[in-house]
Amino acid sequence: MNNNEKEYLKKASKALTYFTFNNGPIKTLKEEGKINEVEVKEIQKYIESHLGYILKVLLEEGNIEKFDLIVSTLDKFYVNDNEEVEIKDDGFDNIYNNLFNMNSGIKLNK
Repeated sequence: MNNNEKEYLKKASKALTYFTFNNGPIKTLKEEGKINEVEVKEIQKYIESHLGYILKVLLEEGNIEKFDLIVSTLDKFYVNDNEEVEIKDDGFDNIYNNLFNMNSGIKLNK
């Protein structure tokens, strides 16, 4: 893995952690004094490290089988609820569609 790939994985891990963790109920818990900044940082680093690994498996290795093994193993042995998952984009789909509207002439370089 070259330095650009490492930096991208770090950046993506931190951004996804913020999107899924810091910008949700944890923010309220912190404001209410139920969790302190040191605890938040400890949890955040843990999440970033693990998300970084999963992103590495998907983006760098392109190994969907390994990713599926991670998901199925964790689901089988550790996920013990029947909670529905509500997929939320927090407005990013709208931002993306406005920035990269197919009729706008903006094209992404691959």
